[in-house]
Amino acid sequence: MRLFPKLAGKIVNEVQKVIKEEIIVVDIDGFIIASTEQKRIGSPHEGAQIVLRTKKKLYIDETMTARLKGVKMGINMPITFEGRVAGVIGLTGDPKEVEPYAELIRRMTELIISEASFAEQLEWRTRGLESYFYEWVNLTKVDQDFIDRGLMLGIPLYQKHLCGLIQLHSENHEPLKFIHREMFEWFQRYFTSENDYLVHWGQGLFFILKNMEGSFSEDFFRTQLEKLKRFGEQKYGIHLAVGVGKTVGTSHIHQSYREAKKALRVAEKSRAIIFYRELSIEIILEEVPMETRNEFLNRTIEKLGIYPELIKTLQTYFSNNQSAKSTADEMHIHINTLHYRLKQIKELTGIDPKESEGGVIFYLALHFLPGNNLI
Repeated sequence: MRLFPKLAGKIVNEVQKVIKEEIIVVDIDGFIIASTEQKRIGSPHEGAQIVLRTKKKLYIDETMTARLKGVKMGINMPITFEGRVAGVIGLTGDPKEVEPYAELIRRMTELIISEASFAEQLEWRTRGLESYFYEWVNLTKVDQDFIDRGLMLGIPLYQKHLCGLIQLHSENHEPLKFIHREMFEWFQRYFTSENDYLVHWGQGLFFILKNMEGSFSEDFFRTQLEKLKRFGEQKYGIHLAVGVGKTVGTSHIHQSYREAKKALRVAEKSRAIIFYRELSIEIILEEVPMETRNEFLNRTIEKLGIYPELIKTLQTYFSNNQSAKSTADEMHIHINTLHYRLKQIKELTGIDPKESEGGVIFYLALHFLPGNNLI
């Protein structure tokens, strides 16, 4: 891994917090790329160049400062990563006195480089998975080259999989990047199969690929998702909506992904966990184009827009299977008040919610109404 100025600057900033001596970081070309003394950045350092050649620490005394270009009295130590010299760390002062500090800084620097390299590799793998999955869900035909690329990423395309989508809804404005990291850590901890995948899919959206091999249990999978949902709600105050497909696929997951998208659209109405197989009329309703939905709303429920209590009454009425008593109880109103409101709805729209046809019309209208969570 090459030592870049940004990482080197981070190392210098951390060291400055605990010691007063000057410190420099030199790259493999022998140039200072970070320093507590800003004007030294970009200058060559002949002492570090010697360290790069010999791979050994160098004590720099006053005699050497007069002979070597760009150096100060102190000590230079090689920074190694995976058996190779990645740069040089330098600390000013009496060489013997500052050596213990320099050794500690060297070890800390190597640890920071190692962690940065791991994070970089993880980032590359994550990006690779995101790109591959996005391509995969949109393919209706898969060739051998695509399968081979998946195997190189560690994805067993020959095994059975199910697609799911998770949408986060945050109300406390917690930084989404931090929440995303926590989500990945939680997923790795509680989803037991190493062939289950979770990848970032967009703003607050995640794609999940569930491995179906072995003793798969839908109930257990639902329990895992419910735990994840509670985790988000309890720790961050965020709400999760989850949609899970029905069709199990091996190298072809296009259909399962389409089902998961439809299930998620329904799940978002009540921020619930919805499996596609649980849907019935919703499957048809989700296929209705937005233009048709708006036209239907204009013909039915639009006139109630200035009467929010009437729309709320309709929602509660249908949530209680058109039971007048249950609706009145839930809304804490007299049953006569409910009948009066239902009469008002009929007079304003020309549609009677108590009749079968009127009931169906309003049920559909409420489903199409933005922000409604009737279904």
